[in-house]
Amino acid sequence: MRPRTGVCALTLVGLFALSVFAREQQQQTSGQPPSDQSQQPPKPIFRTGAELVRVDAVVLDRNGRPVTSLTQADFELQEGGVTQEIRSFQYVEADGQPDADDELSLTIRSRSHAAMEAAKDNVRLFLIFWDEYHIGQMMSANRARSSLAQFVRTAFGPTDIVGFMDPLTPIDAIQFTRDRLELFERTRRLIGRSGVYVPTRSAVEDAQLQRGDVERLRSEVTVSALKSAVVHLGGLRDGRKSIILISEGLRGMMRDGQSVMTDLIRAANDNNTAIYVLDPRGFGTQRFPSMFEPVSADTGGQYFRSNDLLQAMKQVVTQSSGFYLLGYSPAPNPMDGKFHKIRVRVKPSGLDVRARSGYWAPSVSDMERARAKAADAVLPPDVQRALTELPSSTAHRSIDLWAGASLDPAGPTVRVSWVPRAGAPAQPKRTLNVAAVAARDSLIVFEGPIAAEGAAFRAIPGPLKLTVTVTDGAGELIDRDVKTIDVPDPSATALAIGAPAVFRAQNALELRTLDRSPTAIPFAGREFVRTDRLFMRFTVYGAGAATAKVTTRIISQWGKDLAELPVTRRAPDQNQYEIDLPLSSVARGDFLIAIGAEAGSESVRTFVPIRVLR
Repeated sequence: MRPRTGVCALTLVGLFALSVFAREQQQQTSGQPPSDQSQQPPKPIFRTGAELVRVDAVVLDRNGRPVTSLTQADFELQEGGVTQEIRSFQYVEADGQPDADDELSLTIRSRSHAAMEAAKDNVRLFLIFWDEYHIGQMMSANRARSSLAQFVRTAFGPTDIVGFMDPLTPIDAIQFTRDRLELFERTRRLIGRSGVYVPTRSAVEDAQLQRGDVERLRSEVTVSALKSAVVHLGGLRDGRKSIILISEGLRGMMRDGQSVMTDLIRAANDNNTAIYVLDPRGFGTQRFPSMFEPVSADTGGQYFRSNDLLQAMKQVVTQSSGFYLLGYSPAPNPMDGKFHKIRVRVKPSGLDVRARSGYWAPSVSDMERARAKAADAVLPPDVQRALTELPSSTAHRSIDLWAGASLDPAGPTVRVSWVPRAGAPAQPKRTLNVAAVAARDSLIVFEGPIAAEGAAFRAIPGPLKLTVTVTDGAGELIDRDVKTIDVPDPSATALAIGAPAVFRAQNALELRTLDRSPTAIPFAGREFVRTDRLFMRFTVYGAGAATAKVTTRIISQWGKDLAELPVTRRAPDQNQYEIDLPLSSVARGDFLIAIGAEAGSESVRTFVPIRVLR
């Protein structure tokens, strides 16, 4: 967005619930912060003795076009009926066009790239929420789908980023794009399911049918998904965002429906997201007021009752093309945890102002909880290091590689295994030759090929540099990877955990083979599907190993403890352990298997990262 005028201010049972818990974590924290937030307009900041509240105000003329020529003196802002001094004033313009000196790189290549682009000043961010639970199967769906198809192909600028979502879309499945044809294809697959209960789309809907209040449950799911969406958008950027909600309105809403909608409004205001609501039935068909009307009004959006859905949708884009940022310090300083109503007016007549209706001031206890939450969000260094072992979405590796050190009776041993990387460019006739060189400073410990069944070699204690190269049949270098392995010293180790080996069983035959083969080849990959069954085998070493208490847990990529995992002692005389982890009850996402051992005052832990794809 481009500032134009003014000055910018300021146990396995526990795993049963794991998929739900993990989804909540993804919804709350899956957005990545912008790489440079110093250029973004700040969110409302509350500090003891010096608070700044920011309000985005869209001003429209009689024809619904943004008014761009107002000055600070043209505005009047009140909080709780008391006029406030406007201390900062800025007009922000965003038309979806790149700046003249920008190098165009419009195609969205990945989720991380989408987050990076969304953080830019001249980018507008839109989310189209198709509330299929509350859209009629025939006329409403056809009218809205037809208007949407034309809208997504014609209304956006080159830099605009747009995503689609429905009540059952997980946050981590939202795909933001600039590809107008891709958006058009998505509109063709949209359906309305108001009053339609079978066939079901998921286990969630199967569970709904077991109860007699399906409509209330559907309304709850819609509101919950909307709240998750605004929190996610808030994580992508600080600046203004827009949700285009297409819905006929909620049905069978719970008794505390008003408080739930208030909670949605609060989340939208906290995350600077305007919610625009379109009823696909058109003008004059609403028998009762919609519960979404105050949501749109209080978040700075608009509730459209129109037979011209396309024009209403275009109004959302128009209203997002320019707005005023007003900043003020409320008097007295609000630290009461209550809602403070805001009213923004302009002195010139005939103009329409759209701004959020207020804000929730934090209480002292709120701020203490926020500080504690922020502290908890800092990942320990060993957790961060473990997560880096997962391949990035842009990694172009030909193989997945695993290497780990352990203390065998004969001394420290390093084991290496590899598998062709899933998703690597398909070249069925290409032969992969893998070789490795392991060195400690200038001393080469191992040099030679790594066969498909892996390799093992003796090593000396300390950091070991492992260089792995991949060539094809003609000797052309395809890939190269370098790892540093910490080889334990048996004379200086009171308690240690050998590198866990991961084994994957995709069917009953593989499961029986693993169970009967103590020398099975470890699986080198770290990406799995929910039909896989994982086994992790590891050994505890040292003087306290025989009496050590061993625990295993699964934690989220954000460091949250999700569930304890059962661990069995596979070879008691050798202190060997095994984890059996079916992935059917684990949600999609990145996780860590935390393995810990305690003996007296000694404690150690290690992590195995995994990614569940589907």
